[in-house]
Amino acid sequence: MVRLWPKLLLATVCAALLGMSTAGAAAGKAAPAKAPAAPAALSWPGWEHFADAFVQDDGRVVEWTAQARTVSEAQAYGLFFALVANDRKRFEHILDWTRENLAQGDLRQHLPSWLWGQDDKSHWNVLDPNSAADADLWLAYDLLEAGRLWQRADYSDTGRAMLKLVAASETVSFKRGTLLLPGPAGFDTPDGPRLNPSYIPPFQFAYFATMDPKGPWRAILDGYLKLLPDIAPSGCVPDWFVLTADGPRKDVASDGRGSYDAVRVYLWAGIGASGTPDDERMRHALKPYVDFIRKANRLPERCFPDGRAPEGLAPAGVEGALLPFYQKLGADDLLQAAQQRIAADTASGLVGQPARYYEQVLNLFGQGWIERRYRLDSSGKLKTQWHD
Repeated sequence: MVRLWPKLLLATVCAALLGMSTAGAAAGKAAPAKAPAAPAALSWPGWEHFADAFVQDDGRVVEWTAQARTVSEAQAYGLFFALVANDRKRFEHILDWTRENLAQGDLRQHLPSWLWGQDDKSHWNVLDPNSAADADLWLAYDLLEAGRLWQRADYSDTGRAMLKLVAASETVSFKRGTLLLPGPAGFDTPDGPRLNPSYIPPFQFAYFATMDPKGPWRAILDGYLKLLPDIAPSGCVPDWFVLTADGPRKDVASDGRGSYDAVRVYLWAGIGASGTPDDERMRHALKPYVDFIRKANRLPERCFPDGRAPEGLAPAGVEGALLPFYQKLGADDLLQAAQQRIAADTASGLVGQPARYYEQVLNLFGQGWIERRYRLDSSGKLKTQWHD
């Protein structure tokens, strides 16, 4: 993606302004006082490669291998990486595009539509007005933490407003407790709600419980952790499950498999702080999956909680999601083997051929944590190289 001419133009203007300032000083005119400079963006090659490949100058994160569509999840993850890198310019562009194109111009009043792309009349617009709870909560987290780290009250206020919108439209009381629905509509079945385990990072919900103690976040997390051993016997997490009055049941629509959605559960377990009861409880429930992977010789593309044999091999980029999990559980053999496969499959800074958006995201989360570019403290707050 060529962006050279704007940079050259900016350099020319800056040089001209510098010359004017020097001339004024020579004539005895006092130079204006300078405001304190904000910390510069960090050099993070992984983020730069991702941004150059997938983030347009206007802030839209594009899935080029999926009809050039954009999903709200991609915008939320882009904000997180920009915050980790202290990349304020891209953060603002991504946020602006999200608000104007997915949230009717106001994230404090409208949750973002989850899907944007080209319709059958070749018009680019929202394709599905339903929102996605995981993206909504990641956006809220990004904004709250950007507000804290960059001292931007407007970001913090928007993040709090989004939490209230999620609580009002994407949570529900059920016989088994308070639940996070994947979205406002479309997830009811005759037996109970259809749920996605990867939508509940424990560190995030513990953080929300602190920021919004009257909200449903603590109850949702406690119920989820209580269910997790039943959802994921032998550590294999399904992409989806149906929660009945008697407990979790197989989701027929997805055949009960655990694959590209569920791999994020191991990522959240890996990046959560050590020693916190919620994260340790999650890692304990998922620990058997390490032996499962060893027996399969590599992370499978699909596993099945009902005991069926795993299928396929996960792409190297997807394996990036497991790097923190392997390190936390001391599985150095699996960690080193995965890193070698990722390195062998990486060209021009991106993993996979072709380079797919989602694989880059998972790998950027995992590699960024391994490189200590970010950490999460015991309360779920973000720690970065440029701030902590």
